[in-house]
Amino acid sequence: MVRGGLKILIGALVLVLASVLLTGCASAGPKNASAVPAPGGILVSWTAPDSSAVMGYNVYRSMQSGVMGQKANPVILSNTSYMDSNVRDGTTYYYTIRSVNSGGSEDGSGQVNAVAKINPPTNEEISIGNGGEYTNTTAETLYLSAIGASKCRYSNDGATWTDWTPYASTYPWTLPDKDGPKDVYYQCKDDVGNTAQPVSASIYLDMTPPVLSISSPAQGGQYGGGFDIVFTPTDPSPLTLNCSGDLDGTQIAIGIVDSNKEDTTSVIAKSGQHTLTIQCSDGINIARKSVMFSVVDKPAVELSIESGAGYTDIQKVMLDVAATPAATECRFSNDQKAWNDWSAYSASMRYSWTLSGGDGTKTVYAQCRNTGGQVSDTASDTIVLDSSPPPYISVEINNGDKWTDTKSVLLGLYAFSAKLCRFSNDGYSWTGWEQYSNLRQWTLAGDYGTKTVYYECQDKNGGEIGTASASIIYSDREPNPPTNVKVSINGGDSTTHSADVTLSLRASNADDCRLKENSGSWTDWNSYGTSMDWTLSTGNGKKTVYYQCRNDYGTTGASSSIYLDMGPPAKITDLWANPSVDAVYLHWSRPSNDIRYYHIYRSTSGFGLFTLLSTSYSPSYSDQEVVAGMTYSYSVKAVDSNGDEGPDSNIVTATAGLLTGSS
Repeated sequence: MVRGGLKILIGALVLVLASVLLTGCASAGPKNASAVPAPGGILVSWTAPDSSAVMGYNVYRSMQSGVMGQKANPVILSNTSYMDSNVRDGTTYYYTIRSVNSGGSEDGSGQVNAVAKINPPTNEEISIGNGGEYTNTTAETLYLSAIGASKCRYSNDGATWTDWTPYASTYPWTLPDKDGPKDVYYQCKDDVGNTAQPVSASIYLDMTPPVLSISSPAQGGQYGGGFDIVFTPTDPSPLTLNCSGDLDGTQIAIGIVDSNKEDTTSVIAKSGQHTLTIQCSDGINIARKSVMFSVVDKPAVELSIESGAGYTDIQKVMLDVAATPAATECRFSNDQKAWNDWSAYSASMRYSWTLSGGDGTKTVYAQCRNTGGQVSDTASDTIVLDSSPPPYISVEINNGDKWTDTKSVLLGLYAFSAKLCRFSNDGYSWTGWEQYSNLRQWTLAGDYGTKTVYYECQDKNGGEIGTASASIIYSDREPNPPTNVKVSINGGDSTTHSADVTLSLRASNADDCRLKENSGSWTDWNSYGTSMDWTLSTGNGKKTVYYQCRNDYGTTGASSSIYLDMGPPAKITDLWANPSVDAVYLHWSRPSNDIRYYHIYRSTSGFGLFTLLSTSYSPSYSDQEVVAGMTYSYSVKAVDSNGDEGPDSNIVTATAGLLTGSS
């Protein structure tokens, strides 16, 4: 009995010892297991067990509580954490971590779970201030929105950012303090750390208002009814300004004007006191300047030779002139072609004048002008010069007409006590003596110009009665300067994209004409034509073409303006695309400062059939109208302030729903 009981006791002790030894060789399970959502997936972590026999770990994943599921890691893990990036947003995953000993045996932990959160904030939007194109202050408020955002940050250049701050719908912001286009960038992340691509908004900072100088009309100046408004707007930022005028409450359309260049607009005003206000806007700042001036009607002139005596026996006579309203200067002529110099006018002044040579009816012409430069209509008076009265002798052509378009004229004749008379076209070659009569048909000699007919008579005793003469202009048209002088550029277009333009020309009674642009040199005088090709001077801006036509009787001019915009904006060469879960983010650099907005083009076809997707006022765009898994191609074109669209940018391609990384 004793021997049998001892055997039983020894066997039991052996079993206990074996059990203890076996237990000491097994691996212990991981401790403090946890699972939390993290950027891009779920982070599973744990604490290593005390046992030194653990060689590594395996993580098992399930989508059902209490079920261990499949192993997630392809190879055994040596560290105590695992990032599960093969997850779907909003789905709950269950994890069991099992330690592995050298023999390949596993010992598990309790199950932990987490809900995956991998999508970054969506619908990020930013606007600067009231969303306008311009601002005149660096202190602005950003208006913001982003679905699912926890923290956000801001930048003026997309490179240097603020710290992450809690999401808010508004944020005070300071723009760089130099005038010009400004871009503000906005980026958000959620409470897990998933970060969206940045978006941006743009605004033009213009803190310097334009400056106006008006050179005509001058303050307190006096002008005629028609005069030029001449002013220069100066602004350091834009290339052009939008200007308008106001003359006593009546609007004057001026339009687009080049900065730092003189601009001229012709106006007409009635007699009296006037106030002119010029206003120019650079898009946000407005400059105004007013001047007061007066308009005086052109003088009405009356001329009298020798106080209206009608006859004189000497060439030197006195002229009486009345010019109202007040004239400042007058001038005189015997033929309306050769005028003396302008001389001061006074209502009490009498002017000494020498009539043209030869006895006969003499006409003196007078013009007066005021301080505004308005010239009166031409006034005239006649007197008979008879250097050896009595008897008297006179000749008149076509009843005193100023001009004729035919050489055949009718002479009106008078010679006191005359019996025989003769005629001449030059005062040297005479007709034979013929019986005196009151009328005679006569043929003028030579080409167009002023023609003089000389008349000489004898009495019945053969004594000389005297010589008279009369003049008339022989011309194919009325002897006035050209009229209806007009020029238009490209049919009156306001802008052109080419320096090569067509001028439409018009003038009545013009012999030859010439042209020039702005302050350039005149062309040679050329025969009048109705159109011609013209090349504008280089450089964008307002171009004015001046046109003059002349004939024997004077010169008349006109002008026309057009805005030259030589080309569209430069090509964008650094467009890139970054897809997120539900959008494709685009970004590029501003090619120049004169950009108003951008056209975004997209293609869903491999054939490059691009269509206009949207318009962006800043150099970034988030395309949220995408389908996951589809591939899109993009191109961007810049549009300048004149509405000109630049060439296609480089083309980029992105597949929606495929993440390329986050920051």
